[in-house]
Amino acid sequence: MLPSAQIEAVIDLTEQVAISLSENGPAADILVRKYFRDRRYAGSKDRRRVTELVYNIIRRWGYLVDITDRDVRRMVMAQLKLTDDDPYQYFTGEKHAPDALTDDEKKFLETVVPENEEHHRLNYPLWLEPALKERFGDKFVQEMTALNERAPLTLRIARNAEKILGYLNDNHIGYSRGIHANSAIILDQQQQIRDWPIYRKGMVEIQDEAAQLAVKYVQLEPGQQVMDLCAGAGGKALAAAGYMKNKGQIYAFDISESRLKELKVRAKRSKHHIFQSHVLTHKNRDKILGEFKGKMDRVILDVPCTGTGTWRRNPESRWRISSQSVENYVKTQSELLSEAWEMVKPGSRVAYMTCSILKSENEDQIEQFLEAHADAKLVPIKKQAIEAMEGTLLLSPFSRGTDGFFVAIIEKQAI
Repeated sequence: MLPSAQIEAVIDLTEQVAISLSENGPAADILVRKYFRDRRYAGSKDRRRVTELVYNIIRRWGYLVDITDRDVRRMVMAQLKLTDDDPYQYFTGEKHAPDALTDDEKKFLETVVPENEEHHRLNYPLWLEPALKERFGDKFVQEMTALNERAPLTLRIARNAEKILGYLNDNHIGYSRGIHANSAIILDQQQQIRDWPIYRKGMVEIQDEAAQLAVKYVQLEPGQQVMDLCAGAGGKALAAAGYMKNKGQIYAFDISESRLKELKVRAKRSKHHIFQSHVLTHKNRDKILGEFKGKMDRVILDVPCTGTGTWRRNPESRWRISSQSVENYVKTQSELLSEAWEMVKPGSRVAYMTCSILKSENEDQIEQFLEAHADAKLVPIKKQAIEAMEGTLLLSPFSRGTDGFFVAIIEKQAI
């Protein structure tokens, strides 16, 4: 692709992202994959250049929207100018290139200057500023800057660590070991690992170090009866099976049949056979879960949330949430926590987790739950990272180099 054709592709994809954000459609990475799947002629350098530009626009989305009134062409040309890349060389009107700049667009470009407002520089919704500043305090700028950086690709060692490291070394793939989780391997560069033999044989899984650390604190043991109430595609359930040494039972529940099918594929690949999965619907939920009440040793509860802790890897998600959606998540989380509590027997534990940095989804939920349940006791997690409720764990990109992640372990007391 010619450089000007790459910019035309950026415009097309940015338009798709804008539509998706307004209609709560697919994530940007899905849109990018589909775009290039339909355009096999694009080489790896073309894909890399276009993808990088699209994500840089997303990381500046709030400012670009405000100065262009959502005019996608102007958003792209403004991003080019702000990175000292001359828009005039691309907007030529030639074959496969964007239309030539109009007089109004040329005048617009003369007004484009770097961001002055803090919420523009740090790329967050202005309405969310009080909650973010409450969370981070005097480290607000550092934390928000870190949330705008690109997340590294982190792997979890499922088995055969020696063979995994041997493969990486033999193929000159740069990496470092995790700082907080012994099972973590952080790659120096983004990689396509789906065809790696260590992946196809189930030796490694893609999982951020924060999530790996969270599962460690569940304190799983072989032979336990464990429920993953919001299992999704099973990342934490698979990690749990490793701690359980393939002994016991893990009951994986989710409302998405397709995500649970992915868990089955991953479990087979990693040679874990202790899973039973169940699709929950509005009609069958009470009946199915009723069979497990008071029988579980552990419930892993990674609740649906705003995902504010994953902004590094999902930068457009900050523009998908609203004050109403936060309220909806908080309500759902409270309901799920109460539901999970019914599943554990006395002496057993619920591990409440979110990939959110908002207090309303984290500490506030735990404090309210403890106040409402006399038989609930917080099991302290000693490893503190950033300011959070005593006994809980909150990680962030600036403090620990991980996704933003919250964990609280609650034990049911005998009364």
